[in-house]
Amino acid sequence: MEKNSTVTRHSKSLIISVNQVLVPYPVYPLGAACIIGALKQHGHETAHFDMLADNGLEALHELLTTEKYDFIGLSIRNIDTVDSACPDNYLSGAVAIAELIRRLQETVIIIGGPAVSIIPDRLLHLLHADYAVVGEGEEIMPWLAQEIVEERLPHDKIITSPPVARLVPCNEFTPHIARYYTKRGGMLNVQTKRGCPYQCSYCSYPTIEGRKIRCYEPKQVVEEVQKLIRDFGARYIFFTDSVFNDPAGKYLEIAEELIRQEVSIPWCAFFRPQNISRSDIQLLKRAGLAAAELGTDAATDETLRGIKKGFTFSEVTAIDAMMAQEKISCAHFIIFGGPGENERTLSQGLANIEKLTSSVVFAFIGIRILPGTAIYQHAIIEGLITKEQSLLSPIFYYSPGISRQQMEESIKQSFTGNMARVYPCHELNLHIAAVHKLGFVGPSWDLLLKKKKRVNET
Repeated sequence: MEKNSTVTRHSKSLIISVNQVLVPYPVYPLGAACIIGALKQHGHETAHFDMLADNGLEALHELLTTEKYDFIGLSIRNIDTVDSACPDNYLSGAVAIAELIRRLQETVIIIGGPAVSIIPDRLLHLLHADYAVVGEGEEIMPWLAQEIVEERLPHDKIITSPPVARLVPCNEFTPHIARYYTKRGGMLNVQTKRGCPYQCSYCSYPTIEGRKIRCYEPKQVVEEVQKLIRDFGARYIFFTDSVFNDPAGKYLEIAEELIRQEVSIPWCAFFRPQNISRSDIQLLKRAGLAAAELGTDAATDETLRGIKKGFTFSEVTAIDAMMAQEKISCAHFIIFGGPGENERTLSQGLANIEKLTSSVVFAFIGIRILPGTAIYQHAIIEGLITKEQSLLSPIFYYSPGISRQQMEESIKQSFTGNMARVYPCHELNLHIAAVHKLGFVGPSWDLLLKKKKRVNET
């Protein structure tokens, strides 16, 4: 007599990367790669549709009429541009996708990604989704997929995942999608760690990833880099960590492993302008560091304190100078109009920016208010917003100490004639997208610095 055996059923699903933004350069949807890899590791049949690489709604319509899925996941990266000079909202694209799914399929819709982790309830309602996954999804999603296929639908519509204790590589890049991105800038992205312990008042990273830093092993990171070069023709790597140079110095182990395995590819990352020595930068350069974005965000000590950055502008200029000495192209993104901004700090900030002689400075006015941040609480106390406001449409914090018009006029006057000073930033985006199509590889500020050098030499 044969023993009874239980056959595990697995789901068939589709993960849709919702982003349709090409500027300042197309970015591979790394979060979707992580979820797809995790689902497949648990035996679930999973396909990936990218709204950019797979030709948008028309192609999605055709797919949804030929294939049926137990659930469809929408990976939503950004809510809007977070730029008050061009406050475009990206959610209309997600709404159109959700409506198309509802029209063509009887399936479960799950939403996730950074945007969902920030405002899950409002997005759940807006998109008429069945579930919203908050936080990291590589453990929750395989579980949820199994619950769906076994017809044990969870009662809670918002499912919060605590930060994964131990990071295990599971990213699965879809070949034709990866090649789409490498043909438009040559860049693919890699994450070496998650979590951010800092207290920046405007930032949503701690909400998305938690405050405890968790790292992948250096060998795992370098293996991923090698795979992207070998399998997809990556010509440039962007390390997407919220802050690459962690306080414990694990980032230096990544550099050492790149050198040890003789991996030769230029790369860039986000750096906190603090606790980096000249020897550290020299090591990073030997490992391939070609460009750096310094998370400066304000231009005076007073306004840095206003957004709780935890360092001084003298630290910014010191690290900027060391980067310049090692010929690492740098960019600073400066937000004017935060707490404490006034006529005096504006004038001082613009003067301080002039000290960054070898770097590009991108200026913004106003801070996008997001739930879960200190600036959100600050704005409520000041009566700028109420707790009932959805914040799906961009609302910006502006210091009451100075008018937006005055900031804009002063910035434009200060930046005039210097191609390494950019405001408003969106005016540069289409130019950058065009040169990426022509074969330029690397971040936008690298291109600006090269153009500036050529101009100065003529």
